[in-house]
Amino acid sequence: MISLNIKKAIYGVCISALALSGSVWAQTGKSDQVIRWTMQSTWAPGLEIQRQADAFAEKVKQMSGGRLQIKSLPSGSVVGGLQVFDAAEEGVIDAAYSAAFYWVGNQPVAPFFAAVPAGLTAIEYLMWLYHGPGMALWKEAYAKYDFGYVGAAGINNTEIFAWSNKPLKSLADFKGLKFRTVGYWGEILTGLGASVVTLPGSEIYGALERGVIDAAEFANPESDWVSGMHEVARYAYVPGIHQPTSLMELLINKESWGALPDDLKAIVEEAAKASVLEGLGNALVKDADALKKMEAYGTKIERLSPEIMREIASLAHQLYEKKSAENPLFKKIYESQMEYKKKYEYLQSYMEIKY
Repeated sequence: MISLNIKKAIYGVCISALALSGSVWAQTGKSDQVIRWTMQSTWAPGLEIQRQADAFAEKVKQMSGGRLQIKSLPSGSVVGGLQVFDAAEEGVIDAAYSAAFYWVGNQPVAPFFAAVPAGLTAIEYLMWLYHGPGMALWKEAYAKYDFGYVGAAGINNTEIFAWSNKPLKSLADFKGLKFRTVGYWGEILTGLGASVVTLPGSEIYGALERGVIDAAEFANPESDWVSGMHEVARYAYVPGIHQPTSLMELLINKESWGALPDDLKAIVEEAAKASVLEGLGNALVKDADALKKMEAYGTKIERLSPEIMREIASLAHQLYEKKSAENPLFKKIYESQMEYKKKYEYLQSYMEIKY
């Protein structure tokens, strides 16, 4: 038989264990409560970039055992596609899924966290974001906004440079060209003599079809194929030096993020990273298939001349140097990205495999 004193000792240990357990639950915030979020993107249904948004939401649900469920909605479901930044900050939606270059009006450095002409490639972004200062600089850039989390949650590979109904054989061909684009690339095109037109992605097809614009860039080959660009433009010029890759941005409302227990925050962060890796692999496969479809359709897929690419890169870096002189944060981010670009190029000078 167990003595009374031993029973008391066992009881005391059990009480202590329960108290400790309760403390751990309180610290981690674990519970069986289901948290439901609404996330809206800037993208239309059917595009690879919207698929990546949906895939991210599904990853969070699976990894959390259903404790955090994110309803992933396409553009226009709650607010307009380019209103998701404000909607997420104000708590109209819990999260926004978009691309940072749209917010250049809010924050001049924002495009560095999506894509800039002659900027980082997909692999260079992976180095800079996850093994460099990229994520910390992203948070710094958005510090004045009410977001609890900012970061990448998807990625596309190199875009098509231009869908055009006019040939682009030399720099002279850009003069007077009515070209749809956004961001820093628009400033560079203006320097080349083009007339820049800003249109939502949904209006590009009709504008090319009616001759309102001569050329346009939109997205990666798969998304451009789904959008029907091959039906209204004779030429597809590659590679997209104006957008070597495209990061998809996840913005989470500060209050929504703050209400999450620590383990769910970690799950969101890891699901976002996983979405970048999975998204890149999927985009590469789909882009290869899309280019083959374009060839079969009869699209004239032509490479830009080295002269054009060199001039674009030169103009891009001249623009960044000018903006760096005016904006210390711009300078900090630009120099940081170029450091990692040079790091990768140095590695490739030894390790790139060429036959």
